[in-house]
Amino acid sequence: MAELKVLSIFESASPADTERLASVFAEVMCGGEIILLEGPIGAGKTYFTRGLARAMGIKKLPSSASFGMMRVYRGKKLRLYHFDLFRAGEEDMENIGVEEFFGSRDGVSVMEWSGAAGNLAGDTGYLKLEFELAGGDSRRIKASCLGAESERFLKKAEIKWKKQSA
Repeated sequence: MAELKVLSIFESASPADTERLASVFAEVMCGGEIILLEGPIGAGKTYFTRGLARAMGIKKLPSSASFGMMRVYRGKKLRLYHFDLFRAGEEDMENIGVEEFFGSRDGVSVMEWSGAAGNLAGDTGYLKLEFELAGGDSRRIKASCLGAESERFLKKAEIKWKKQSA
């Protein structure tokens, strides 16, 4: 399996900032993106997912750590395939059918607590965001990716974020 490249570090000062970052990612999505979210409880993974959903025009926003491991939300242009694998193990992945959604051009796959399914992405291109607590409401979000398409996606988001944050 190819190595992930750490390319960007995003600083978020608040939950609203994390949601704003997600909206920047939503602006540059074209379908087929896979975004893996990692970090401790309370680090902002669900805020990011909600911000992405809101920016996609989804009215019913995703919730955190439910017993539903996978939900589909319809946006204005794309679907959001939201996986919350907090309670999942590798043995659950076949039953959920994670691989069926990876790279689907009609939507974007966002996976919180992706450890159980990360190996299923294989050499498929994906973006991985690692959320770190940075004191108070601040977060440090380390972005790495695999594959040229994911790298282009990340670079577009990074440019937009820098322009908005300037």
